[in-house]
Amino acid sequence: MYGLVEADLTVPRSALRENYERTGERLSFTAYVVTCVARALAEFPRFNALRHGRTVVFLDEVIVEVLVERSVGGQSAVSYLPIRAADTKSLREIHEEIRAAQQGPPDVIPGQRWLDAVPLFAVPRLMRWMGQSVPWALRLGVAGVNNVGMGTGAAGWALSPGAGTLAVTIGGISTEPRLEDGLVVEREICRLTLTVDHDVIDGAPAARFTARLLELLASGESVRAAVTQ
Repeated sequence: MYGLVEADLTVPRSALRENYERTGERLSFTAYVVTCVARALAEFPRFNALRHGRTVVFLDEVIVEVLVERSVGGQSAVSYLPIRAADTKSLREIHEEIRAAQQGPPDVIPGQRWLDAVPLFAVPRLMRWMGQSVPWALRLGVAGVNNVGMGTGAAGWALSPGAGTLAVTIGGISTEPRLEDGLVVEREICRLTLTVDHDVIDGAPAARFTARLLELLASGESVRAAVTQ
């Protein structure tokens, strides 16, 4: 089940830019999205679960998997990074984990080598198995964030199906006119694709989760906390 939504990121992106101009520190935008997704998962524990056969298994820990791009042997490579206990971590802590993974050796993410060896025709079956595997969920969680829109200049949505219960794919960001209190103002709008496993989550809970996630994203709360530390 897919949801194509628009998130107003004017407040957090403005705070991120102000922090960079003041300190020279470029905090990870992906880390910001992860903090919001993790807090939404904590508020909606039904999403932090997977279907194993006929049973729904709930996880005690909120783990958000991030696709991390880095240079290996002079070439771009993507690895899987599980942010453990993500709902308890600050934006800065998650930012530092992502940066460390981007700069770390190729073997820091367990399981990456055999995943890379899977032939394309077997990927759909593998993803189905991963989505119902309790050991895999305990390693990488059931939710993931994939940033495919940053730096592209495109304003559209991206489809990047995940193996878990929830995948949040960050698409393009553009400045758009919006009507507020009778006035036309410019807002920074991000296109997000939410992929939800319908075997675990029904439509109404998915809509409520999405609404809450958009509120968290628009607030910029975790950015303000990070830049005042």
